[in-house]
Amino acid sequence: MNPKEKAANKQAFRQMSPAEKLDYIRTYYWGPILLGVIALVILITSLHRHFTKKDQILYTALLNVVIGDELEKTLHEDYLLSRQINPQKNEILFYRNLYLSNDPSAQNHEMAYASKLKMFAVINGKKLDFALMNKEAYDILSQSDYLLDLTELSGQDEDLFRNLKPYLTENSVIIEDNAIEYNLSEADTYQAVTKEKLNGIDLSGISIFRDACFPETVYMGIIANTPRIQECCEYLEYILSTDQRRP
Repeated sequence: MNPKEKAANKQAFRQMSPAEKLDYIRTYYWGPILLGVIALVILITSLHRHFTKKDQILYTALLNVVIGDELEKTLHEDYLLSRQINPQKNEILFYRNLYLSNDPSAQNHEMAYASKLKMFAVINGKKLDFALMNKEAYDILSQSDYLLDLTELSGQDEDLFRNLKPYLTENSVIIEDNAIEYNLSEADTYQAVTKEKLNGIDLSGISIFRDACFPETVYMGIIANTPRIQECCEYLEYILSTDQRRP
């Protein structure tokens, strides 16, 4: 288009009514405008994710338990600040509303099944470090040998293991069983060979959990395949230290 044609088009556009101008723009420029808006939205979204994205320091599953705001602050933000880790850039990720049961009620069956699948996925993806749980969930994880034998901490941090000893609990781990045969009706009774392991922490003796007034005993376990064992030790030391700092 030569300069004269451009000038003529501009003059014609200026003489249009507002409605005619809008119709002209929609007819000839709607595609480029739409693409520009989409590109702008993508750019803003990407920038927002970049500047608000947090690194996960630890991953904790809440199994059959719910924690209040005060306890969550102690277990999350206060811990990060105690380690001089910026809470704006880092977090402890909590997997909430998980329910494990070997005999769920009819209304909770779907939730138990979905929780089991999620637990399997995050454990295999090494995206889980701790489980905070009631006794039923503790038994299930222990039987499946998902929990770390906490005697291993003695080699990692002897002082920590000694301080944890009063709170440690044993539970059964299934070494082998005939579950497949029993479920296929190829065996009349279910039989299992079990072994006791020191794989849980009874939190009822620690004031921040006792004061939270849980309706039943709450346990903590370290997931056996965690790649963040050193950070787990730091976290347990912090939890034990909360008793010393409370008036």
